[in-house]
Amino acid sequence: MVEEPTNALWRVLIVEDDAMLASLLARAIQREDDLALLGIASSLAEANKLIITAPPELVLLDLSLGRGPDAESGWRLLETWPAALPKPHWIVVTGQPETAHLRRALDLELGGYVTKSEPFETLLAALREVREGRQYYSSGALRLLVEKPAAAPGLGQLTPRERDVLRAAGDGLSVRQTAARLGLSENTVKTHRKSLMAKLDLHDAVAVARYALAAGLSVGHG
Repeated sequence: MVEEPTNALWRVLIVEDDAMLASLLARAIQREDDLALLGIASSLAEANKLIITAPPELVLLDLSLGRGPDAESGWRLLETWPAALPKPHWIVVTGQPETAHLRRALDLELGGYVTKSEPFETLLAALREVREGRQYYSSGALRLLVEKPAAAPGLGQLTPRERDVLRAAGDGLSVRQTAARLGLSENTVKTHRKSLMAKLDLHDAVAVARYALAAGLSVGHG
């Protein structure tokens, strides 16, 4: 867990492609004396520009940015966070919660996880709890662990990049489309796919796609 003095002013970055929700969050943050709005980013490119300008102490992270072939996974911001910058606190804010995403947040000891279907006050509560140095996982999020307690076997063996390739398979993307989404060469994608198939004992593309869907790994589920 990242620790900060409780009397320090926290810069908050909102990474959210829903303009209405982003606006509500921005107004809520601006009403707080100990929080300062760093900015709103609707894409990873916008987020990266903002964090270089002034690294945030807290990031409100939507897991699915954009739609269709240009969709981006919010996890990429966390995975590619510059080593030279201080690590922020994270609160995941997702419209389509999945057990795999929640378990990943728990494994990484992120500050919070809230679903968009819950009252706005729930997100405000998460802000305050994380600001005070505590974690906040909403009841709507934790309900997933009761409803879907079984995690996909073998998922923990995969590297972050292999998970990205697996997510793309769950979205039905070809090797070429996956390479375009992730900014990789087709050969690199094939290497990652071959590796994850060996780890998960999967033998064809259909099996990979089915596994990804069963595990809730999909950019569209964020």
